[in-house]
Amino acid sequence: MISQKKILEDLINKDKKLKKILVNSKKCPFILKPIIKEEVLFFELAQSIVGQQISAKVADIIWKRMVSYSSCKKSFLIYISQSSLKWAREQGLSQRKYEYIKSIAENIVSNKLSLEVVKKLRDDDAKKFLLSLRGVGPWTAEMFLMFAYKRLDVFSIGDIALRRAIAEIYNIDQEDQKEMIKISRRWSPYRSVVCWYLWEYLGV
Repeated sequence: MISQKKILEDLINKDKKLKKILVNSKKCPFILKPIIKEEVLFFELAQSIVGQQISAKVADIIWKRMVSYSSCKKSFLIYISQSSLKWAREQGLSQRKYEYIKSIAENIVSNKLSLEVVKKLRDDDAKKFLLSLRGVGPWTAEMFLMFAYKRLDVFSIGDIALRRAIAEIYNIDQEDQKEMIKISRRWSPYRSVVCWYLWEYLGV
């Protein structure tokens, strides 16, 4: 496996502006080996769904309440598959998000769905597969591929924080998504790594 030092050096050689954010003392979690187990993958996907369209702070509060009822990721998967809407609302989760998460949990427990199959798919095909799941949009699929699968070359133009950081570092309009996508191509095949350091730069 390629070292973080080499990845960061390659990125800075491609794009000098990245020197401002690529702090070598901080270890990017995406360089680690992913744990490919249904309960671990479900845990990551559920967390991404909880975080949709709300602030990171609020999402963190709701998530901590939800996981406090389970001792491990396996028991969390089973707990969610058997939980009630009343319980979910008490944790601050919306009905729609709860329905998405519970449906995925039930399908995994009953062996109708496997998230492990993503391992065999290329990034584009993996994203298509995830988008076929109810409640999973582009942002959620991209977060899942980065955080759960440790895919190194994913970029999420739908992430507001990323756009804010890029706009600041490259002195461009925050709504100029076309230019941002063009800039991100310089970072391939390590776009996920740059995304993580951009989040760190903003402190989100």
